Amino acid sequence: MSNPKLFTPIYIADTPFVNGQLKPKKAKKYDFRIHSREQLNNSVYHFVYSRADKLIHCFYVVEDWQEPDRILFIENNELYDEFTKQFGREGEGDLGGMDVYLDTNSLKDVPIRVSEAIKAGTYYEETPLCHLYGQGMWHDNAYVVANRIGLEKLREAIDIALNNGEFRTCSSTSDHEGYDLFISCVPDNFNWDSIDMPYNDTDFFEKTKPPVVAFNKYSLKLR
Repeated sequence: MSNPKLFTPIYIADTPFVNGQLKPKKAKKYDFRIHSREQLNNSVYHFVYSRADKLIHCFYVVEDWQEPDRILFIENNELYDEFTKQFGREGEGDLGGMDVYLDTNSLKDVPIRVSEAIKAGTYYEETPLCHLYGQGMWHDNAYVVANRIGLEKLREAIDIALNNGEFRTCSSTSDHEGYDLFISCVPDNFNWDSIDMPYNDTDFFEKTKPPVVAFNKYSLKLR
């Protein structure tokens, strides 16, 4: 049965990999135990860690063992924040643009999917540019101004959010200041009173708070 989970990658070039296992800098402090591991191919390892009877899946990806690049795709569940802290400085920020939904019951598909995610997150023929102009107040217009690849990335992220509930896409403004755009497809019974109105005219409205409660998979990362 298909059960895709959201995976967010971090860059861990400085983390030792010894005898088929990762050796995080602060492993003892956070006390995650290896539950199972499997080498899927020459470039991808599947690890399952446990703590307090909860599991977190990870995929370690090294496309070229002669190069320093080391990426760990981590299941974005309630253990994510604590799990990433054990990697020290590298684990403080994730790699935007490479998020991917993976079915841990269909491991044969994982190497292809993570390779595609890495390629999509690191290579653009041109920079995706997207300006979002929200409403100042009631009935004001809103605008999206983007180049073609910016709109294509946005469309792709919306399609994934429709299928999986939520997703993010990475884009940039024309001054080349990158940002993440989070998208949530909420259910029909969603309590809209639980989030602020999106108006941004501070002469009439208080500063809008991020709509954290609209996200389940990304909620910790939005706080």
